[in-house]
Amino acid sequence: MSGKFVEIIPSEFLTKEKKDEFLLWLTTLPVDNMTKKYILMDWCNVVGVALTRDMVRYITGGREDETWG
Repeated sequence: MSGKFVEIIPSEFLTKEKKDEFLLWLTTLPVDNMTKKYILMDWCNVVGVALTRDMVRYITGGREDETWG
């Protein structure tokens, strides 16, 4: 299963073992926090890890509430 944003994720980050590197890369993207969350959701689906609030908090700089609901 692939989502709308999977194609923009560098292939070297498409493993569970690269979670930290992926999250760091994602924080630097010049896109809004909702887009970052959607990219994160696609990554989680592809590599088979659960999306957590802590992950969203990290990529949004502590503004995870803006993306919830």
